[in-house]
Amino acid sequence: MKHRHLFQREFGTELRSEAVDRLACHAELLERWNRVVRLVGEAEPREWIRRHYAESVAAGAYWRATTGEGSGEPGLLDIGSGAGFPGLVLAALHPERPVTLVEARERKAAFLAEAARELVLPNVRVVRERFDAALAGRLAGTVECATIRGLRLPEPTMTRLVEALPEGGRLVVWAGRRVATGLLDTCVVEQEMNPPDSPHRRILCLRPLPRG
Repeated sequence: MKHRHLFQREFGTELRSEAVDRLACHAELLERWNRVVRLVGEAEPREWIRRHYAESVAAGAYWRATTGEGSGEPGLLDIGSGAGFPGLVLAALHPERPVTLVEARERKAAFLAEAARELVLPNVRVVRERFDAALAGRLAGTVECATIRGLRLPEPTMTRLVEALPEGGRLVVWAGRRVATGLLDTCVVEQEMNPPDSPHRRILCLRPLPRG
């Protein structure tokens, strides 16, 4: 795989060999598709790895199992998946876990479905719909963690998403210096980090406030 050495240079021994293989496969597929369907803006795979892949891998620290009784592998819901950041990258790191990728645009959803097949990720499901409060309700009980990167949802939809998360669930969002007031009415910031090479942006791990 021609991009494997780039991932090894970026992540060193942080990732398992099979995970590096999956990410390199994704990058090569992305490079082919990007010539026809603009999935990412940067032209060079080296830049994709430094930003998109590195940010996705970093956010994986927040995708952890809940301590709820009877909870199994923690499911992930990635909203507005686009080229697969962070959802498909995290699925490549944890192929045993269920992942739902929501993408409204037909060509991007087609890319995600093909990438899931190429990377042999049978636990990945692609939903080609616009994410709204109704879809959030249908997905309630199926995910432990939701991620939003590069997409702004209306406050009522965001509120419904938070309500759909289980006790102990997490919402991971990419944000600037300010966070929507409505979101802070329903969640507390549990942890945050600055993405690699992005000092003006933050990755926030939010925990829903206690209910009832």
